[in-house]
Amino acid sequence: MDVPTARTFLAAAATGSFVAAARRVHASPPTVTERIKQLEHVLGARLFDRDRRGCRLTATGRRLVEPAKAMVRAWDEGCARVALPPTFEAVIRLGGQHALWPSLLIPWLGEVRDQFSSLAVSALAAAPAQLNRAIEEDELDMVFLYDPVQRLGVRVEELAPDKLVLATARPGLDWKENFVRLNWGRSASDALMARLDEWPSAGLELDLGALSLQWLVDMGASGFVPERMARPYFAKGLLEPVEDMPSIDFSPYVCWRSSMDEGLAARLVDLAKRGMTT
Repeated sequence: MDVPTARTFLAAAATGSFVAAARRVHASPPTVTERIKQLEHVLGARLFDRDRRGCRLTATGRRLVEPAKAMVRAWDEGCARVALPPTFEAVIRLGGQHALWPSLLIPWLGEVRDQFSSLAVSALAAAPAQLNRAIEEDELDMVFLYDPVQRLGVRVEELAPDKLVLATARPGLDWKENFVRLNWGRSASDALMARLDEWPSAGLELDLGALSLQWLVDMGASGFVPERMARPYFAKGLLEPVEDMPSIDFSPYVCWRSSMDEGLAARLVDLAKRGMTT
Protein backbone atom coordinates (compact mmCIF):
# COMPACT_ATOMS: atom_id res chain seq x y z
CA MET A 1 0.00 0.00 0.00
CA ASP A 2 1.52 3.30 -1.10
CA VAL A 3 0.76 6.64 0.56
CA PRO A 4 -1.72 7.95 -2.08
CA THR A 5 -3.67 4.70 -1.77
CA ALA A 6 -3.63 4.93 2.02
CA ARG A 7 -4.93 8.51 1.86
CA THR A 8 -7.64 7.42 -0.57
CA PHE A 9 -8.70 4.54 1.66
CA LEU A 10 -8.89 6.84 4.71
CA ALA A 11 -10.84 9.48 2.79
CA ALA A 12 -13.40 6.90 1.67
CA ALA A 13 -13.63 5.54 5.22
CA ALA A 14 -14.19 9.03 6.65
CA THR A 15 -16.70 10.28 4.07
CA GLY A 16 -18.58 7.07 3.28
CA SER A 17 -18.44 7.94 -0.40
CA PHE A 18 -15.95 7.33 -3.20
CA VAL A 19 -17.11 10.55 -4.86
CA ALA A 20 -16.50 12.59 -1.71
CA ALA A 21 -13.19 10.82 -1.21
CA ALA A 22 -12.18 11.81 -4.73
CA ARG A 23 -12.74 15.46 -3.91
CA ARG A 24 -10.75 15.14 -0.70
CA VAL A 25 -7.70 13.52 -2.32
CA HIS A 26 -7.97 15.56 -5.55
CA ALA A 27 -8.50 12.58 -7.81
CA SER A 28 -11.27 11.39 -10.11
CA PRO A 29 -13.92 8.95 -8.82
CA PRO A 30 -12.70 6.22 -11.24
CA THR A 31 -9.18 6.66 -9.82
CA VAL A 32 -10.50 6.22 -6.28
CA THR A 33 -12.41 3.10 -7.31
CA GLU A 34 -9.33 1.64 -8.99
CA ARG A 35 -7.09 2.36 -5.99
CA ILE A 36 -9.52 0.64 -3.62
CA LYS A 37 -9.91 -2.34 -5.95
CA GLN A 38 -6.14 -2.74 -6.23
CA LEU A 39 -5.75 -2.47 -2.46
CA GLU A 40 -8.44 -5.10 -1.89
CA HIS A 41 -6.71 -7.34 -4.46
CA VAL A 42 -3.31 -7.02 -2.78
CA LEU A 43 -4.77 -7.69 0.67
CA GLY A 44 -7.09 -10.42 -0.54
CA ALA A 45 -9.94 -8.93 1.46
CA ARG A 46 -13.00 -6.76 0.91
CA LEU A 47 -12.60 -3.41 2.65
CA PHE A 48 -15.92 -1.73 1.80
CA ASP A 49 -19.52 -2.71 1.27
CA ARG A 50 -20.89 -0.57 -1.54
CA ASP A 51 -24.41 0.41 -2.52
CA ARG A 52 -26.26 3.40 -3.98
CA ARG A 53 -25.91 5.36 -0.75
CA GLY A 54 -22.12 5.10 -0.70
CA CYS A 55 -19.63 2.83 1.01
CA ARG A 56 -19.24 1.38 4.48
CA LEU A 57 -16.18 -0.23 6.01
CA THR A 58 -16.28 -3.96 6.50
CA ALA A 59 -14.89 -5.47 9.69
CA THR A 60 -11.62 -6.04 7.81
CA GLY A 61 -11.63 -2.46 6.59
CA ARG A 62 -12.07 -1.14 10.11
CA ARG A 63 -8.96 -3.07 11.18
CA LEU A 64 -6.94 -1.33 8.48
CA VAL A 65 -7.83 2.23 9.50
CA GLU A 66 -5.28 2.71 12.28
CA PRO A 67 -2.36 1.13 10.37
CA ALA A 68 -3.21 3.31 7.37
CA LYS A 69 -3.26 6.41 9.57
CA ALA A 70 0.07 5.44 11.09
CA MET A 71 1.55 5.00 7.61
CA VAL A 72 0.37 8.42 6.42
CA ARG A 73 1.44 10.04 9.68
CA ALA A 74 4.94 8.54 9.44
CA TRP A 75 5.30 9.66 5.83
CA ASP A 76 4.13 13.21 6.54
CA GLU A 77 6.40 13.48 9.56
CA GLY A 78 9.32 12.20 7.52
CA CYS A 79 8.66 14.72 4.74
CA ALA A 80 8.38 17.54 7.26
CA ARG A 81 11.62 16.57 8.98
CA VAL A 82 13.52 16.30 5.71
CA ALA A 83 12.35 19.79 4.73
CA LEU A 84 13.45 21.38 8.02
CA PRO A 85 16.43 23.75 7.99
CA PRO A 86 19.35 22.53 10.16
CA THR A 87 18.44 24.92 12.99
CA PHE A 88 15.14 23.08 13.67
CA GLU A 89 14.72 19.69 15.29
CA ALA A 90 10.95 19.12 15.00
CA VAL A 91 7.80 20.55 13.47
CA ILE A 92 4.30 20.98 14.90
CA ARG A 93 1.09 21.58 12.94
CA LEU A 94 -1.30 23.93 14.71
CA GLY A 95 -4.82 25.13 14.01
CA GLY A 96 -7.14 27.59 15.70
CA GLN A 97 -10.69 28.84 15.37
CA HIS A 98 -10.75 32.30 13.80
CA ALA A 99 -12.23 33.92 16.91
CA LEU A 100 -9.32 32.77 19.09
CA TRP A 101 -6.46 34.15 17.02
CA PRO A 102 -6.54 37.88 17.87
CA SER A 103 -6.71 37.65 21.67
CA LEU A 104 -5.06 34.30 22.41
CA LEU A 105 -3.24 32.51 19.63
CA ILE A 106 -1.24 35.34 18.05
CA PRO A 107 0.40 36.27 21.39
CA TRP A 108 0.72 32.57 22.28
CA LEU A 109 2.43 31.79 18.97
CA GLY A 110 4.93 34.56 19.66
CA GLU A 111 5.72 32.98 23.04
CA VAL A 112 6.09 29.58 21.39
CA ARG A 113 8.60 30.97 18.93
CA ASP A 114 10.58 32.60 21.75
CA GLN A 115 10.62 29.60 24.06
CA PHE A 116 10.95 26.77 21.52
CA SER A 117 13.58 28.04 19.12
CA SER A 118 14.24 24.60 17.63
CA LEU A 119 10.54 23.93 16.94
CA ALA A 120 9.25 24.72 13.46
CA VAL A 121 5.57 25.69 13.35
CA SER A 122 2.90 25.42 10.67
CA ALA A 123 -0.27 27.26 11.72
CA LEU A 124 -3.67 28.04 10.22
CA ALA A 125 -7.03 29.56 11.11
CA ALA A 126 -10.15 27.57 10.25
CA ALA A 127 -13.74 26.79 11.19
CA PRO A 128 -14.44 24.31 14.03
CA ALA A 129 -15.69 21.56 11.71
CA GLN A 130 -12.49 21.70 9.66
CA LEU A 131 -10.32 21.69 12.79
CA ASN A 132 -12.15 18.71 14.31
CA ARG A 133 -11.78 16.76 11.09
CA ALA A 134 -8.13 17.72 10.62
CA ILE A 135 -7.03 16.56 14.06
CA GLU A 136 -9.05 13.35 13.79
CA GLU A 137 -7.38 12.55 10.48
CA ASP A 138 -3.94 13.52 11.80
CA GLU A 139 -3.58 16.52 9.52
CA LEU A 140 -2.94 18.72 12.57
CA ASP A 141 -1.19 17.99 15.86
CA MET A 142 -2.92 20.57 18.09
CA VAL A 143 -6.04 22.73 17.67
CA PHE A 144 -7.76 25.46 19.66
CA LEU A 145 -11.52 25.86 19.36
CA TYR A 146 -14.78 26.39 21.22
CA ASP A 147 -16.67 23.27 20.16
CA PRO A 148 -14.39 20.19 20.24
CA VAL A 149 -15.54 16.71 19.29
CA GLN A 150 -14.30 13.87 21.48
CA ARG A 151 -12.27 11.50 19.30
CA LEU A 152 -10.25 8.37 19.92
CA GLY A 153 -6.57 9.27 20.00
CA VAL A 154 -7.23 12.97 20.70
CA ARG A 155 -6.90 14.57 24.14
CA VAL A 156 -9.14 17.51 25.05
CA GLU A 157 -8.65 20.05 27.84
CA GLU A 158 -10.43 23.26 28.77
CA LEU A 159 -8.20 26.32 28.59
CA ALA A 160 -10.27 28.55 30.87
CA PRO A 161 -13.93 28.84 31.89
CA ASP A 162 -15.95 31.25 29.79
CA LYS A 163 -19.56 31.89 28.83
CA LEU A 164 -21.67 33.62 26.21
CA VAL A 165 -23.36 36.74 27.58
CA LEU A 166 -25.68 39.27 26.00
CA ALA A 167 -23.91 42.58 25.37
CA THR A 168 -25.24 45.83 23.94
CA ALA A 169 -23.75 49.04 22.60
CA ARG A 170 -26.97 50.95 23.40
CA PRO A 171 -28.01 50.17 26.98
CA GLY A 172 -30.94 52.60 26.85
CA LEU A 173 -32.62 50.60 24.07
CA ASP A 174 -34.50 47.32 24.40
CA TRP A 175 -31.98 44.73 23.17
CA LYS A 176 -34.61 43.01 21.03
CA GLU A 177 -34.82 46.10 18.81
CA ASN A 178 -31.18 45.97 17.70
CA PHE A 179 -30.39 42.28 18.23
CA VAL A 180 -27.99 40.54 15.85
CA ARG A 181 -27.48 36.81 15.79
CA LEU A 182 -23.76 36.12 16.15
CA ASN A 183 -22.79 32.64 15.03
CA TRP A 184 -20.55 30.84 17.54
CA GLY A 185 -21.46 27.36 16.34
CA ARG A 186 -24.50 25.11 16.19
CA SER A 187 -24.31 23.82 19.76
CA ALA A 188 -24.05 27.36 21.17
CA SER A 189 -27.04 28.54 19.12
CA ASP A 190 -29.14 25.56 20.19
CA ALA A 191 -28.27 26.11 23.85
CA LEU A 192 -29.16 29.82 23.69
CA MET A 193 -32.47 29.16 21.97
CA ALA A 194 -33.32 26.63 24.68
CA ARG A 195 -32.58 29.17 27.42
CA LEU A 196 -34.37 32.20 25.94
CA ASP A 197 -38.10 32.70 26.27
CA GLU A 198 -38.03 34.54 22.98
CA TRP A 199 -35.45 34.33 20.21
CA PRO A 200 -35.80 37.60 18.25
CA SER A 201 -35.97 37.43 14.48
CA ALA A 202 -32.86 39.49 13.84
CA GLY A 203 -32.80 39.39 10.06
CA LEU A 204 -29.02 39.39 10.26
CA GLU A 205 -26.57 36.63 11.18
CA LEU A 206 -22.82 37.25 11.41
CA ASP A 207 -19.99 34.74 11.55
CA LEU A 208 -17.13 37.17 12.14
CA GLY A 209 -15.49 35.77 15.25
CA ALA A 210 -13.72 38.44 17.31
CA LEU A 211 -14.68 41.10 14.77
CA SER A 212 -18.29 40.71 15.90
CA LEU A 213 -17.69 42.78 19.02
CA GLN A 214 -16.39 45.78 17.12
CA TRP A 215 -19.32 45.43 14.74
CA LEU A 216 -21.72 45.68 17.70
CA VAL A 217 -19.95 48.86 18.81
CA ASP A 218 -19.89 50.45 15.34
CA MET A 219 -23.53 49.60 14.58
CA GLY A 220 -24.95 50.19 18.06
CA ALA A 221 -26.26 46.62 18.22
CA SER A 222 -26.76 43.81 20.75
CA GLY A 223 -25.67 40.18 20.62
CA PHE A 224 -24.29 37.23 22.55
CA VAL A 225 -20.50 37.31 22.88
CA PRO A 226 -17.82 35.43 24.87
CA GLU A 227 -17.42 37.22 28.19
CA ARG A 228 -13.62 37.06 28.20
CA MET A 229 -13.47 38.56 24.73
CA ALA A 230 -15.89 41.31 25.76
CA ARG A 231 -14.12 42.37 28.96
CA PRO A 232 -11.93 45.06 27.31
CA TYR A 233 -15.06 46.51 25.67
CA PHE A 234 -16.90 46.49 29.01
CA ALA A 235 -13.95 48.18 30.71
CA LYS A 236 -13.91 50.99 28.14
CA GLY A 237 -17.67 51.44 28.23
CA LEU A 238 -18.03 50.51 24.56
CA LEU A 239 -20.35 47.62 25.41
CA GLU A 240 -22.41 46.78 28.47
CA PRO A 241 -23.74 43.41 29.64
CA VAL A 242 -27.54 43.16 29.59
CA GLU A 243 -28.70 42.35 33.11
CA ASP A 244 -30.98 39.45 34.04
CA MET A 245 -30.33 37.57 30.81
CA PRO A 246 -29.38 33.90 30.57
CA SER A 247 -25.85 32.87 29.69
CA ILE A 248 -24.36 29.54 28.61
CA ASP A 249 -20.99 27.92 29.19
CA PHE A 250 -18.76 28.59 26.21
CA SER A 251 -15.16 27.77 27.04
CA PRO A 252 -12.22 27.50 24.64
CA TYR A 253 -10.48 24.13 24.47
CA VAL A 254 -7.19 22.77 23.26
CA CYS A 255 -7.05 19.36 21.58
CA TRP A 256 -3.91 17.46 20.69
CA ARG A 257 -2.96 14.10 19.27
CA SER A 258 -2.11 11.47 21.87
CA SER A 259 0.90 10.60 19.73
CA MET A 260 2.49 14.01 20.43
CA ASP A 261 5.47 14.18 22.75
CA GLU A 262 3.88 14.42 26.21
CA GLY A 263 6.39 16.91 27.57
CA LEU A 264 6.05 19.25 24.60
CA ALA A 265 2.25 19.06 24.62
CA ALA A 266 2.13 19.83 28.35
CA ARG A 267 4.37 22.87 27.98
CA LEU A 268 2.40 24.24 25.04
CA VAL A 269 -0.92 23.76 26.83
CA ASP A 270 0.42 25.40 30.00
CA LEU A 271 1.67 28.37 27.97
CA ALA A 272 -1.77 28.79 26.39
CA LYS A 273 -3.52 28.58 29.76
CA ARG A 274 -1.25 31.25 31.19
CA GLY A 275 -2.09 33.40 28.19
CA MET A 276 -5.78 33.13 29.08
CA THR A 277 -5.15 34.60 32.51
CA THR A 278 -3.35 37.73 31.31
